[in-house]
Amino acid sequence: MNTITLIALLVLLSPGQSHASPGSAAREMAAAPAMAGASWGLAVVDAASGRELLARGADLNLVPASTMKLPVTAAALEYLGPEKRFLTRLVSAEKPAGGVVGGDLYLVGGGDPSPGSEIIRNAPALPAVYSGWAEKLRAAGISSVRGGVVADESLFDNFQPGSWSWEDIGNYYAARPSALTVNDNTYRIYFRPGTAPGEKAEVVRTEPPMPGLSFENLMLTGPEGSGDNGYVFAFPGQDSAVLRGTIPQGPVDFAIKAALPDPALFAARALTESLSAAGIKLSGKPARGKAPPAAYELASSTSAPLSEIVRALNKRSFNLYAELLLRHLGLEKGAGGTPEEGRKAVAGFLSAEGAPAGAFSVADGSGLSRNNLSRAGDFARLLASVYSKPWFPVFYESLPFPGDPDAGGAMRRLGVGTELEGALRLKTGSLRGVRGYAGYLKTKKGKTLAFCSIVNNYTASGAAIDELHRDLLLELYKKY
Repeated sequence: MNTITLIALLVLLSPGQSHASPGSAAREMAAAPAMAGASWGLAVVDAASGRELLARGADLNLVPASTMKLPVTAAALEYLGPEKRFLTRLVSAEKPAGGVVGGDLYLVGGGDPSPGSEIIRNAPALPAVYSGWAEKLRAAGISSVRGGVVADESLFDNFQPGSWSWEDIGNYYAARPSALTVNDNTYRIYFRPGTAPGEKAEVVRTEPPMPGLSFENLMLTGPEGSGDNGYVFAFPGQDSAVLRGTIPQGPVDFAIKAALPDPALFAARALTESLSAAGIKLSGKPARGKAPPAAYELASSTSAPLSEIVRALNKRSFNLYAELLLRHLGLEKGAGGTPEEGRKAVAGFLSAEGAPAGAFSVADGSGLSRNNLSRAGDFARLLASVYSKPWFPVFYESLPFPGDPDAGGAMRRLGVGTELEGALRLKTGSLRGVRGYAGYLKTKKGKTLAFCSIVNNYTASGAAIDELHRDLLLELYKKY
């Protein structure tokens, strides 16, 4: 045997090569009809040691979808801390005198997603916040305002990323990331289905009411049980929207969620209503503007801690909260609350955790943009890197588990009724032709594995890709 042959044989037999080669489930997955023509990156790392256990296509640049929320929430926990809270204030230019505010009231947003949130635990309803403020003003003797409520959302850049798809803008999952976020920056449109598929679905109301907003309604009735296939097309800030797609036939009104066209102005109107209901007279109309630098505080509210926001964000894969945190990161580590500064902050965090240049291309905070890119190998190593962080328990508990009642997406089903229950914490993500899976698996032998798998350009059903990952994760659970 010559020297070259001997060296080649030793390399093939070395532990560093054999443990990183694909297992049987990975080989079967690669050959599955559902994966035909797809690009796939997979990496599995021992979370405690950082040792790579399995890799296939781990250095491919792939679109990660909502798994991109994990680097963003990890960076937020690192730089802001789990107990960080955000403040919303009601101020005036000068201290009120004689029961009168001598000018406008300024509603100053601090990037708090809590007021009216449907998914943050124990979040206050928006009317409760604003009526509480109104009662506080009444208790201070204030009975009139020589102005109106002016919404100040200047803390953040408040537009959706330019790389988001036009068919997404206007829908709840692409809501505008305002520093004055209320009611998750969404509202509901209720339709009355037709009596047969193909008939027009009539708009009957919105909740809450949206005065001044008009619809071009092209929504049709779909077959019974066909689900929500309706879309809202609306440019941010405009007072009209186009409604297209289908909603299912049925005996009751059916609701879809849409993005508020102007969250800050909506908040100003809602506060105006609460003040008027409490008997406080305002001479001005709701508007948008900027509070004076030196202002007198009349009332305030504080958000839930960041730990609760991250929990809701990752379990429900809520894009708006991720975009808000990206802007908070820009404020904390950069020059302002813009997505550009936020992306720089995330890049700095990734670099500090050992990710090489080019390992992640961060286009937004949520993963909705197809311009995001990541490599499964670097992603899994990042998850292993944060395993030793003091805030890791908060991060880990924010990840969905099989059958998680608080989760959205695939984790309501993936692994249910198998040994993965109680062992798997996984963030999933999906776009058309994109499936991402990233998180942690506690194995039968007591190891904790950091796992990342990203599939792009598949044409099978998402459920078929989920099933392949279930089988792969079960093999990893038993093998390691």
